[in-house]
Amino acid sequence: MTVVLLAVFFVLAAAFGLLGLALVDLRTVPPVSGTCALILTLAALGVAVLR
Repeated sequence: MTVVLLAVFFVLAAAFGLLGLALVDLRTVPPVSGTCALILTLAALGVAVLR
């Protein structure tokens, strides 16, 4: 249960960070969201390998 709450917290923090970035400069959102997707993909791969 704690892991799920932590995951939800990180997803919400990333979403609000991207929203704030979009409010400041909309052109930087695609590269940053692509980098976030890459990091999340690598993290999921790491978890899959460890299990």
